[in-house]
Amino acid sequence: MPSYTVRHADASDVDAVAALVNRAFAVELFFKTGDRTDAAQIRELLNHGPFLLLTNSETLIAAVHVKLNADRIYIGMLAVDPAQQKSGIGSRLMREAEDFGRRAGCKFADLRVVSVRPELPQIYGKLGYVESGTESAAVIKTATTPVHFITMSKPL
Repeated sequence: MPSYTVRHADASDVDAVAALVNRAFAVELFFKTGDRTDAAQIRELLNHGPFLLLTNSETLIAAVHVKLNADRIYIGMLAVDPAQQKSGIGSRLMREAEDFGRRAGCKFADLRVVSVRPELPQIYGKLGYVESGTESAAVIKTATTPVHFITMSKPL
């Protein structure tokens, strides 16, 4: 079994994180055009909370962004290298993100998934998340079909 390390991203990781996210989110090209993110957006997100990175030696395997908001943690942009998906790495990194929130005093974890990916509420449901509402997906400027976000939450 490989030995994984979890650490916080720094400025030197921005390009690698953007590339990983774009590979992981390529599955969404059926409802939008273009890449999921770029280095500028990753740098901006780092101003609002860390990316937790899961690495195997120096190889970036997975990343997730976390943002603290009072007693809640928002967990977003979970990305696992496509060659490593369905191996439990995403669940592992979600546990790391939740633990980060617990250590910061958070009582709840929140996330959102896009409505046209019905497998995602099922995946996060297995991790204890329940649907808590919907939000506009107007931030997805490249959508080619109508979509909205499904919000999901979990007590920590």
